[in-house]
Amino acid sequence: MRYPTVSTPSYAWPLRLVVAIYAACFLIGTYTHAASILRRGLLAFPVPVGIGVFWDALTLLDPLAAGLVWWRPRIGVPLAAGIMAVDISVNTHVYLAGYFGPAVAGLVPLSLLEQALFGVFVFVTAPAIYRQVARPHALPG
Repeated sequence: MRYPTVSTPSYAWPLRLVVAIYAACFLIGTYTHAASILRRGLLAFPVPVGIGVFWDALTLLDPLAAGLVWWRPRIGVPLAAGIMAVDISVNTHVYLAGYFGPAVAGLVPLSLLEQALFGVFVFVTAPAIYRQVARPHALPG
């Protein structure tokens, strides 16, 4: 009796490119949060403790997302979208609440703009990426 073997699916280059962008951006986020902890310590921001815990947790969540979008995209893509939704919401709140100084009307800090652009990229591409990776692959027989 011959049993089918399962091989790692080979995705088209556009999908691999999008996933590589996700992974690279989450690794940049990892660096940003780790560098902040090294400079200022844990929970060292003038923000509520919950926000500080969330930011520090991103030091672990961002590389987890980077790895999962690459090796387990069915889990990683929804995780990436969730992280970006929460992170953009939290960072926008921090900016508008003025924890780091008064918000300037009509001016968005560059870091928040970059993060928002990456978030839009994730929100726009995630449904198509997820549909592609969620398709059952035919087993060779």
